[in-house]
Amino acid sequence: MGNCMVNHWFSVLFLAVWLGLNIFLFVDAFLKYEKADRYYYTRKILGSTLACARASALCLNFNSMLILLPVCRSLLSFLRGTCSLCSRTLRKQLDHNLTFHKLVAYMICLHTAIHIIAHLFNFDRYSRSRQATDGSLASILSSLSHDEKKGGSWLNPIHPHITPTVYIFTVTFDTVLSSVNSNLFLFLLVKK
Repeated sequence: MGNCMVNHWFSVLFLAVWLGLNIFLFVDAFLKYEKADRYYYTRKILGSTLACARASALCLNFNSMLILLPVCRSLLSFLRGTCSLCSRTLRKQLDHNLTFHKLVAYMICLHTAIHIIAHLFNFDRYSRSRQATDGSLASILSSLSHDEKKGGSWLNPIHPHITPTVYIFTVTFDTVLSSVNSNLFLFLLVKK
């Protein structure tokens, strides 16, 4: 273990900085949307899932920018030429470009899953607050509109008289052999 760290210290440092940047971006964006007064009423309807969706979207943008850099041949050739005077450790890092490319792809998949799941919760909470009749703050906020704009500006985008009713059915199909593994499909049925 100690010999591996001596040989690959720059790779470990580079990955630690990359992971640290991802964590910093996620936490910073999460706290921004969780604490800002601008999103107070939206948070009353959605809870923390707004912050999760926005924070994972920021990390998605960051990693989407990074994913192409390790496979740009011109960039790698330029860096190899400029690093010829650098130490061997720095030049060796350029040979692990596909490994970093794959790690960035895995990070994109992780943040995509977080983003999709957060928006599914957002949709469910918007729908529940629109249908609520208990007089809770979320149900009252869902019925408010700002009529100065054409068509109104709504805090809750689900409107029974403007937007068609959207039902989400989650259907579970067993395989032909009735195995334990099932596939979940999401169907949207738009009823006008």
